[in-house]
Amino acid sequence: MSGLAMAIVLASAFLHAGWNFLLKKSWNKIAFTWCFLTAAIVMYLPVCLFFWPDEPISPLGWACIAGTGLFHFLYFWFMGGAYERGDLSLVYPLFRGSGPLLVPILAVVFLKEELATLGIAGIVLVVLGVYVLHLKSFHAKSFIEPLAALRGGASAWALCAGVSIAGYTIVDKIGVSQVFPPVYLYIAVAICWVILTPYVVTRRRHEILQEWRNNRANILIVGFLAIFTYIMILFALQLAKVSYVSAVREVSIVLSAFLGVSRLGEKNAAQKLPGAVMIALGVVFIGLSR
Repeated sequence: MSGLAMAIVLASAFLHAGWNFLLKKSWNKIAFTWCFLTAAIVMYLPVCLFFWPDEPISPLGWACIAGTGLFHFLYFWFMGGAYERGDLSLVYPLFRGSGPLLVPILAVVFLKEELATLGIAGIVLVVLGVYVLHLKSFHAKSFIEPLAALRGGASAWALCAGVSIAGYTIVDKIGVSQVFPPVYLYIAVAICWVILTPYVVTRRRHEILQEWRNNRANILIVGFLAIFTYIMILFALQLAKVSYVSAVREVSIVLSAFLGVSRLGEKNAAQKLPGAVMIALGVVFIGLSR
């Protein structure tokens, strides 16, 4: 992975953890999600129009836009449900960490990518680091608890969000070769918003008003960052292999663990440092691979 691609992905990862922290702090996660998607659509409309292509978007481009729009809807839906049920330091590592387990397999099967040995080692370290972050202690019994926790509501929703991440990452690797990233993502987010709107307007109308009154500033911040951070990733996908981009993004887990423990008072801080070190080392391995 080139230095430029690494810098883009790392910056995106830290900003991504930041806006997830704000989402976790919200009162109603689905209503907050709809509000920040609405804000994003308004804020980024001029950007989309400015970069709108002179040539018609290809059928493959439209297919990728539709596919990633659906996957992003599922991602936001499952992510909101997971945050309703579990801690930031539990949910975020699980749904962000499950991506590297799935993306390399999908990339090799569908995109015919070949992974260098150092890159594979880095991905493994990232995934193991995520697992350690998930531990409640270092007792022998605790090492099977992350697997047992998958039966729980928050973990199940987070895993579904992780599957959605793997899905849109693979689709987007193809899509950004067909459509310029800002236009590509804007239309996809608009599709996601259209799918989510009927449910929110009919079932969460009062929550929308309450979220806007109580969290207006955070909604606007997340509306900007949610799109901006992923536009950064789409540009990185044009420069590097999808498996490496997906794995390097997981450095955001370090920041989310810190925010969960230090700002939200979540437990099991002693397991966060070793997991963070493993993730950081994995990122270095990925960055050195070619």
